[in-house]
Amino acid sequence: MHETLRLIIAQHQNTFLDQYPIVSRDVQILPVPRKATVIIGIRRGGKSTWQHEKIQALLEEGVPKEAICYIDFSDDRLDFLRSESARPSVITDTYYGMYPYNHEQKVYFFFDELQYVHQWGPFINRLQTTEKCEVYITGSSAKLLSKEIATELGGRTFTWELFPFSLREYLRASGIREEITDITSRDTIIEAFDEYFEKGGMPERRLLPKDSMAPLYFQNLVNDVLTRDLILRYNIPHPAQLKRMVHILMSTMSRLVTVNKLKQRLAGERLTLSPALINDYLEKLADCYLLFTVPIRSYNSAVQTVNPKKVYAIDHAIAQAFSRATSENAGLILENMVFIELRRTMQEIFYYKTQKGDEIDFAVGPDSAIQLIQVCWSMQNQNDTRERECKALLEGMMELELQEGWIITAYEEEEIIDETSGRTIHVIPAYKWLLQEKGSE
Repeated sequence: MHETLRLIIAQHQNTFLDQYPIVSRDVQILPVPRKATVIIGIRRGGKSTWQHEKIQALLEEGVPKEAICYIDFSDDRLDFLRSESARPSVITDTYYGMYPYNHEQKVYFFFDELQYVHQWGPFINRLQTTEKCEVYITGSSAKLLSKEIATELGGRTFTWELFPFSLREYLRASGIREEITDITSRDTIIEAFDEYFEKGGMPERRLLPKDSMAPLYFQNLVNDVLTRDLILRYNIPHPAQLKRMVHILMSTMSRLVTVNKLKQRLAGERLTLSPALINDYLEKLADCYLLFTVPIRSYNSAVQTVNPKKVYAIDHAIAQAFSRATSENAGLILENMVFIELRRTMQEIFYYKTQKGDEIDFAVGPDSAIQLIQVCWSMQNQNDTRERECKALLEGMMELELQEGWIITAYEEEEIIDETSGRTIHVIPAYKWLLQEKGSE
């Protein structure tokens, strides 16, 4: 055991600078003293790559490689750590046996896929209380994506979320400057936005040799999440029903759904799930960062419960793999993109329904600084979109006593001032809104 661990630790230390190119992420993940830093998010969303980015930064700051211990516990050579008889302390015994003088200096531990280690919780707690160190943990299992973290580590963690690439990060990965300084730079960004709209933000998607492989890639990803993070982890008794439910939800992205309608839809296909199980599955799907639901804005929890919820995927391109390409879907895909951008910085996101029953896509922020946001692909079509979107938004603005509202489109930009109330609607193209520092609108 010790020899295997020594070999693995040394191998990683000798290849820290030989990793594939790393894209710097916008999220600032900062360690908190005497707390393990846990990075959570969807499988293949870039968590392991972030660890390598952090390691490279430490090396550039002058931290010796011997003071950095990186272990990927999905390595089949470490299967012995998965058994109930395993002692995770062998990890630190081995490391400090290699570098006994490091007891006296700060050590940086990076543990990837830690959920595979038996009794990892007590091990991390002991490590933080007995050694001078910073601990960084990533994992893809729902065990590391849920409230169980707090149970396992007794509150001795600080958790950060890592989402797929934003447009800003996508530009960075493509070597494109994010500033719009002239027509040429604007056109370059618009072209990249169109590509981002098609491919999404999953880092691996950019590396596929053919675009035609994308649907299969995303379907395999979803199946991997469902199988490994839900079905096996929780011993799901109805895997076929769960998978079909997810497929239905993916095909209804950015739309209103209810538990009863889901139940009826499944029943029509001779698949049975109780409302309680559907709600449980929805919570677990959010836990593993695959699907999210957005409730109506209301202070009454009963109102939120009885009203439909809107469904969004972790990445707009994932949902596209389960939907037909239509002109209507373009607006729904854009709305999903806006949701994820909002979700990067806030947990409390709602949709708003006016007293007349008109729906506004997003109501975000505290009451003192609430924003209403509509999303539509274009304001210039044959279906009175402009009048409909503005009418609903103005109604909501008047009810909430707001002077400003926003409509996010694909490419259009203008300011609309209501002649009656003097209220302003900012129409902003998505590529500009996605590149703004949120809160600067």
